[in-house]
Amino acid sequence: MVRSHIYRNARIAPEFFIAAIFISLSLTGPAQTNTKPVPPPIAAPAPRVISELLQPSLDTVRQALQSLRIDKWKKGSIRDEASGNIDAIQRDLRANLPSLLQDADAAPGTVSKLLPISRHVDALYDVLLRVTEASRVVGPDDQAAQLQKALLSLGNARLALDDRLQGSAGALEKQVVDLRANIETEAARRASEPAPVALPCVPQPPVHKAVKKRVPAAKPAAKPSATATPSATSPNTTPGTQPATSH
Repeated sequence: MVRSHIYRNARIAPEFFIAAIFISLSLTGPAQTNTKPVPPPIAAPAPRVISELLQPSLDTVRQALQSLRIDKWKKGSIRDEASGNIDAIQRDLRANLPSLLQDADAAPGTVSKLLPISRHVDALYDVLLRVTEASRVVGPDDQAAQLQKALLSLGNARLALDDRLQGSAGALEKQVVDLRANIETEAARRASEPAPVALPCVPQPPVHKAVKKRVPAAKPAAKPSATATPSATSPNTTPGTQPATSH
């Protein structure tokens, strides 16, 4: 009896597991079919001009510097140096960067226009970094945090500008490579073509022009002059009479 009971349990167990698998599939199947795929996040459109790439970060830096209260910093050489750097950054934002941005916007894909503003932003980032480090030492925490936020924003814009510069340089290099390849292909094609055979130069026969002979003009007949002498007459005749004939 015990063995038969164990045997029945052994026979029932696989059938039970198979039924459980079918039930779980039937329950999970509709849930999977009704699940909608999650759409990928929509990427922000790339800035068309350089000012759209840098201007938000430059505005953040300008606002952070304008809100500083340098008089609340601890006195000393660190504060004095930071004050001079802050004045230099503000003058740069007001006088130098607008013209560089305007030139870069006029030719966004030109490397010669991107390099000056890239160097300028790098120098601006270095000076702002010194001001931020000074604020951590002698400035209030809230002002140091504000400067740190502006520095982070300018650093991201700086990296984006470097990517734009690298992309423009790569596109220009590709154009040069493609142009060189086209020139080499055209030169190879011309070299493979057979040289044209020079035909012998046969002089053309001279063209004889018909020479018109001059026909001398006919001389006009001589008119008798009024003073012509009368012809000789016989002595027995007189002018105006005819000679008598003999019978």
